[in-house]
Amino acid sequence: MIRLGGERGSVSVWLVGLSLALIIAIGWAVDGSRKAQAHSEATSVAEEAARAAGQALRVQAVASGQVAEVNPQQAVAEAERYLAATGVAGSAAVQGNRIVVDTTITRTTIFLSIIGVSEFSVHGRGAADLVSDR
Repeated sequence: MIRLGGERGSVSVWLVGLSLALIIAIGWAVDGSRKAQAHSEATSVAEEAARAAGQALRVQAVASGQVAEVNPQQAVAEAERYLAATGVAGSAAVQGNRIVVDTTITRTTIFLSIIGVSEFSVHGRGAADLVSDR
């Protein structure tokens, strides 16, 4: 039998520390990729909502063959309708001759909750020009 003098249990502490570091590294990889995916989704939804808003043409003008103007209030309503259909939180606003859509997606973490990071939020932005076809 081998006796270890004062070294009893030192490998256990080292193994626990290494395991924790490995879990954190895996957590950053997994939850980090989930965060990047959520950011891409938030931006994509914002851009699509802005495109939907850009289609809010004044029906009377189109029907009578006049210049197809975009109705700003209807554009905001169309963007908000698109956001509601996708289930993504966000807002739309007309700024000059553009509509700007901001979105927020919040996701829970898988691994990083072990170290106290239970969720993350990402933001996306999309814009479209509200320009008439001439």
